[in-house]
Amino acid sequence: MNTTEVGIIAAACHLPSNRRTVDDLFREEGVKAGGDTLTRLGIDRVPLRNGESGSFMALAASQEALQRAGIDAAQLDFIIDYTILPQDYLVPAWNMSNRLQHELGAKKAFTVGFSGGGASNFLVSLSSGVAMLQANDNFKAGLLVGSEVTIPGSRVVNPSDPVTVLGDGASAVILQKGATTGVVLSTELRSDGANHDVYYIPGGALAHDQPEMYRMQLDKTRYDSSAKFEAVRDVATQAMQRAGVTADSISFALYPNISCDDQARFQEMFNFKPEQMCVTNRAENGHLHGTDFVLNYLSMLESGNRSGQHVVAASHGMGYLAGASVIRC
Repeated sequence: MNTTEVGIIAAACHLPSNRRTVDDLFREEGVKAGGDTLTRLGIDRVPLRNGESGSFMALAASQEALQRAGIDAAQLDFIIDYTILPQDYLVPAWNMSNRLQHELGAKKAFTVGFSGGGASNFLVSLSSGVAMLQANDNFKAGLLVGSEVTIPGSRVVNPSDPVTVLGDGASAVILQKGATTGVVLSTELRSDGANHDVYYIPGGALAHDQPEMYRMQLDKTRYDSSAKFEAVRDVATQAMQRAGVTADSISFALYPNISCDDQARFQEMFNFKPEQMCVTNRAENGHLHGTDFVLNYLSMLESGNRSGQHVVAASHGMGYLAGASVIRC
C-alpha cells in the first residue's frame, strides 16, 4: 500500500424522487423553444426537491457515503463543500458544511467551501482534499460534499436560447490516504477571470429586493465565444501527462451533464467512443453541477469492473474554470 496515494473509497448521491419534465418547466418559466432545442439539450426531466432543504440532502448523501466507506464521521479530518447554488440560509453568513459537521458528529474535522466555478467546483475540492491528506501526516480521511437547490424561476439557464436545465440533488465522496482504488493521480485547474460575470445572479446578496433580479443570467454571446473547450482540452492533456498516461489509455471520461451537444463536443475532442462516457444521467436528471461527476462516477462503477484502468474527469466550468483529474480505478 502506497500511503502517499489518496483515493475515493466511497461515493453517494441523494436525488429527490419528485421529478418534472422539461416541457413542463419550459411552460412554467416562459420558455418558447421547439423540439430542436429539446434534442440539443437531451434532457427529459429533472429532480426537484419537495420540501427537502439543501443541508438535508447533503446529510443524506454524506451518511450514505460514510456507511459505504465503513468509517465513522468522527474519523474525518475535514469537510469540503463544493456547492454552487444557495442552501438553507443566506451565504456567506451561514455555512452548510458547519451544520454537516455538527449533525454527522465529525468533531475533529474542520470545514471549508468553494464558490463559483460551475461543475469544476468538484474538481477544485478533489484537488484540495488530496493535497491536504498528502501534506499532513496526521490526516487520514476527508469528506467532499455538495448540494444544489435551484433558485425558483432559474431552472432553465438562458431561457431565450436554453443551454441546460438544472435539477436539485446532493452528492458526497470520501477520500482516504493509502487507498488502492479510485486513486487521484493528478489534477490541473485553470480559470479565466475575464469571464467572472458570464454566469451570475444579478441580485447579489442584499443589493435588490426585486424577485426578477434573482433569476440566473448567462451572457450567451460571451459564453459561446469563450475558449472553454480549448481550455478543458489543455488541462486534461496536462493532467494526463502528469499522471504518465495518454488519451488512448483512458478507459472512461467523466463529464458534466450540461447538454447533449456539450457532451458530444468533449467526446469528439478526445475521440472517445460513446461507451466511454455516461450520458444516460443527463436525460433523467439534467445538470446538477458538481454532483454530475459523482452520479456519473457511480454509474461507471456499476457498468463493470475497471480495476487498474485510468479515467479522466473534466469540465470547462461554464467557461471560466477549466479542470481535469486523472483517476486510477
